[in-house]
Amino acid sequence: MRSPFSAYSAAWFGRNGPLVTLIDGLACATLVFVAVEDARRFRIRNSAILVLVGLFGLAAGLSGTGHDAFWHGVFATLVLVLMFGAFSLGLVGAGDAKLMAAACLWIGPENALLFAIALLCLTGLYGIGATFGFFPARRDDQRVKIPFGPSIALAWIMTIVLS
Repeated sequence: MRSPFSAYSAAWFGRNGPLVTLIDGLACATLVFVAVEDARRFRIRNSAILVLVGLFGLAAGLSGTGHDAFWHGVFATLVLVLMFGAFSLGLVGAGDAKLMAAACLWIGPENALLFAIALLCLTGLYGIGATFGFFPARRDDQRVKIPFGPSIALAWIMTIVLS
């Protein structure tokens, strides 16, 4: 299965075309909100995560891809467990862990490699930009701490567009 985003992009003239385009737009708008909020406050709201997960449920329900949605859920659950391991080590925040799981719910295992490559590149660019003061960051004991949400959100959107 392709991600719900790409499945709906092809269905613009289909029976549910305008509705699924609205779902895509709401998800992208939520991702922009998450990126800006995390860059400004180093915080990702649970309500934004719930909106993204709810939109996935709505998209999966409209597309009738329950079996594929199940495997997306399994994949997202595995990622959530791994990300909470990273959280327990102090590598990421709890909001970052939840946002990453929500991203993997939408993206699924079939687009995970593309997402991972985009995320790696964007996080590196953000880190370099933050080091030179171009992007918001926190400095702590000669380390630069960057918000992970903007990189996740932009990699998510890039994966949607490229897949």
